[in-house]
Amino acid sequence: MSIKWINCTRCDIARTKCAYRMGCGFSLHGYMVDCADLIAGRTNKCQPACQRALIALMSTEEGQELVDCECDGSKFCELNKERIEVCRASVVAAIAEDSVVSCSTARWICLADPVCSTALDFYHRFCRGLFDGRRCTPRCNNSLSILDRQEKASKLKTCFCDGSEDFPCQRIKDNTERLCFGKYVYSVDDIDDNEIDVMGQRSLSTTVKPLTDKLSLLVVLLLLLAMTCMTFTDI
Repeated sequence: MSIKWINCTRCDIARTKCAYRMGCGFSLHGYMVDCADLIAGRTNKCQPACQRALIALMSTEEGQELVDCECDGSKFCELNKERIEVCRASVVAAIAEDSVVSCSTARWICLADPVCSTALDFYHRFCRGLFDGRRCTPRCNNSLSILDRQEKASKLKTCFCDGSEDFPCQRIKDNTERLCFGKYVYSVDDIDDNEIDVMGQRSLSTTVKPLTDKLSLLVVLLLLLAMTCMTFTDI
């Protein structure tokens, strides 16, 4: 037995509203591409890519309105709704507040929200050193903090890597935990390394070790000067 759709807005109006909103429009495009086989009737299964696209679409207010819109007698519209009904249960479960989803799905949910998408873009831009396993710079840490405060990024905190990602998911999760969340012990190599990653480009900063050597030399010279003064005083 299928779940009854909630009559709300006419589907042509809901589609236009969604298309003109950046986040919803992005998700709508993903839905049209990834659910094409299901919409056309070439399959009756909800493929993972189609499911992720619908999750992203329904995570937006306009997307929910589109999914629950009124076909107003259009047979084509009603057929599309009937065919994607197979995805509804899994999609509704995935967008529940306490659900845990794959990291690729969590990323799609974030990308469907303009503010979260912008925060995720800054995270990608300023944390390249983190992705390489080198360091979590203050700028990267700040970007991560901003992303962490976004409502639509909440599922990124608990997501799991399932191999469907187009990025090194587990490595990024491990590096973030190790380098940004206080579980990283700095080594001598980290002190000697004077390269700082800024927006993906390496630049040189003041080297820590030579500065330490100069201070040590200054202390030795001051001690020698003090001993000389004491010698002249004794004479």
